[in-house]
Amino acid sequence: MIALIIALVITVIGIVILGVDPYNFIIECVGGVSALVGTVVVLCMIMAIIFAHVGVDVRIEENKIEYDSLCERYEIITSEYEDVSKSDVIKDIAEWNTRVHGYKYWAYSPWTNWFYSKRIADEMRMIER
Repeated sequence: MIALIIALVITVIGIVILGVDPYNFIIECVGGVSALVGTVVVLCMIMAIIFAHVGVDVRIEENKIEYDSLCERYEIITSEYEDVSKSDVIKDIAEWNTRVHGYKYWAYSPWTNWFYSKRIADEMRMIER
């Protein structure tokens, strides 16, 4: 959210600078570059926000499937049957927990919260070992 606001401010400042002195080439260049860069960054951020919030239900379901699979694998290695390598399961669970922690962190960070779906973050659960 804050990153988008900063990009919008840069765009507005560039537009204001363009109108300050139309006869000064350097001011025109600075204003034009900042307005152009700010506009491009804002458009890219808006596209990223849209992509982050489209297909949320599918990603939630995929995360649930992966979570259930990892929980079942963990139950297998804790039982008397050892069909799967313990180190692989522990590594996969650690990667899952790292991904969950990172997603939740960025979904609730004021700098990036618009780029992540809070619905997905709330649905993701850590696997307790």
